Amino acid sequence: MAMGDSITAAFSAHSNFNEARQISWSIGKGSADQLTLPWLLEQYSPKVEGQSHRAALPKNIAHLPTGDYHGYEHDGLNVAESSGAAHRGSVDEQWRFLQENKHNVEDFDSRWKVLTYWMFANDVCGMCSGPAAEDHDFKVWEQKTDEFLTNVSNTFSNTYVNLVSMIDLDQIHRIQQSKVGCKFEHGVILEECGCIDRGNEDELAMLDSNIHYMNARFHKFAADWRVKLANQGRSDLAFVSQPFTEGIGKSLDYHFLSRLDCFHPSAEAHETLAVGLWNSMLCDGDRENRCGVEFGPNMPVTCPTETSFFFTGLDVVPKPPLEAWSDAWSVAV
Repeated sequence: MAMGDSITAAFSAHSNFNEARQISWSIGKGSADQLTLPWLLEQYSPKVEGQSHRAALPKNIAHLPTGDYHGYEHDGLNVAESSGAAHRGSVDEQWRFLQENKHNVEDFDSRWKVLTYWMFANDVCGMCSGPAAEDHDFKVWEQKTDEFLTNVSNTFSNTYVNLVSMIDLDQIHRIQQSKVGCKFEHGVILEECGCIDRGNEDELAMLDSNIHYMNARFHKFAADWRVKLANQGRSDLAFVSQPFTEGIGKSLDYHFLSRLDCFHPSAEAHETLAVGLWNSMLCDGDRENRCGVEFGPNMPVTCPTETSFFFTGLDVVPKPPLEAWSDAWSVAV
């Protein structure tokens, strides 16, 4: 299962106007040539369900994010919506989509489930002029995220929830400015994600500061809910912060972005995000140093053993990425 925005819907991953949901990093069907989290799970489990299978234009495009779900046969339990945001009502709507479609999976309640939540970008994008703590959209995001976790704890059993942090978005601005076509597109035609297109240094620094603030809130959600679930005697649920994207940005170049809009993740980026998430879920040792794995297009995929498990321990805030990682993407591509 997955909830989120156009990143999880995989809008323009193939540099066109489709949502390439079949290759979405956290929920797409994927293939040996396009790794996704469900494809990796399929290598170790005989029956994985819920993946999204096909590409399509965003649904109800004139009224996004409302109603951007194409049904179970098409999207599976990928209920992400392009333009989705907590302050736009997307958490409530996507939770309803999950409740309405979970019956399509046999023995849903008793089977083990992974739910990846990356509802972030469109809530933070406009926070360029002041601290997140004072911003209305942040307060709504915080409230709706807590409501979502409460709903999961009250409704689901046997569920592992990924809370995925955000990359430093000022680096998207850097990439856009490095390419003439992207610079023109975002300087004259498009206006996406608040100050990313045309923001000054102070605004971009404030945006990243707010991203770090919200990432820290994800860690607190994970830590607080671990205590709550333990007090309730619940061993069938885990809410885990997956911080493999924290501080990431310097390692990225234009290969990470769609050729259509120089903004949304490309197909290459979706595979990298999928491997990053998988590795983070299996990183049960030195999480402070991200188990020593550099985020980049050719990072190794962790191969679990018979004794491996998805991390459910005490929340760990990672150290900043090594400076040596800054060239990882460019050199590999």
